Amino acid sequence: MTHRLRLPLAVCACAVLALPASALARPGSRGFAATFPVASSLCARVANGHPPRHLAAQATQVTAACATLKTSFTDAQNAYATTVTPVRQQAVAALASLRATCKAARAAHDPAACQAARAQTRTLLASLRSQVRAAAGAYHTAVEAARKAFWTTIHALRGGAGVHADRTVGPAPLTSLPSNGAINKA
Repeated sequence: MTHRLRLPLAVCACAVLALPASALARPGSRGFAATFPVASSLCARVANGHPPRHLAAQATQVTAACATLKTSFTDAQNAYATTVTPVRQQAVAALASLRATCKAARAAHDPAACQAARAQTRTLLASLRSQVRAAAGAYHTAVEAARKAFWTTIHALRGGAGVHADRTVGPAPLTSLPSNGAINKA
């Protein structure tokens, strides 16, 4: 009986091992095709010279709308990365500074200095998290506006009214900052 279960168990084990790679993919690293699956498929078909029959006469307009959507998406990703990268660096530097301060405070037998540094770091990280949330909101707003503009353009074209649109753009990117647990460990 166990030899009959070996193959299904091996398949399940392989599936479990493969799962973390896809589960760890961050929405911020999602590409154009993952963010706009229907639009990217339509754009690829038109770019490859195989537009849907009902949009064949408007292939030039579809190509222009696709270029605008791709540009808007890239701009939103770049704006998010430009905003969040220094915030993340500031958070990591704050945690490193806290660790150094607490190490010196322990050496000097001054626990109050470490406690004060922890409180200050907690306040700073809360502010930085707020900045990351604002950047994620701006990203989502920009990408959603681009999605709506693209589909408004496509649906306005002759033969485009019947094309199904992407419903949403998915989650905004995630940026991990040090947690309060990391502050307590310093």
